[in-house]
Amino acid sequence: MSDFLTLSSNDYAALLTGNERAIDIFREESRVALKTPFNYPGRGELTLFLTSNGARVRVSEGGQLIRFLEGQGMDLSMDEVISRTVFNAVKQTGARMGQGQIYLEVDPEGVPQALGAFTQALLEIVGLRHCKYKDALVQLNRANEGPSRDSSLPPGF
Repeated sequence: MSDFLTLSSNDYAALLTGNERAIDIFREESRVALKTPFNYPGRGELTLFLTSNGARVRVSEGGQLIRFLEGQGMDLSMDEVISRTVFNAVKQTGARMGQGQIYLEVDPEGVPQALGAFTQALLEIVGLRHCKYKDALVQLNRANEGPSRDSSLPPGF
């Protein structure tokens, strides 16, 4: 993070509101570590990493979210339900996963909207540690497989 300009959660709020002066930094080459007002439970603050070439901005969590989930015993490579749930949450924001990171690419003017959607997706994924999304996906999978039939019941029940 040493070669990134560190911005505060106040700067995060300014970017979310579309403050032109805050967005200007992404209209040229830049590397920013943007602190948010959110935390990974028991693991420290949620920081976003934004890199810009002046025309495109990549918003990333720097691989922190994947490491957080693994630290909670949720290895995406081992748990298909968690993997699909995370993939669907990422996909809904238009983000992608690659090289151990979740990222979204936009033009500088799209940064405010992207930050809001990206942060929301990350927070929802952090909620996976409580397994409510996993349980919901398991139930959905069962429903899609069709009704289970109890063999102890007579035909027609």
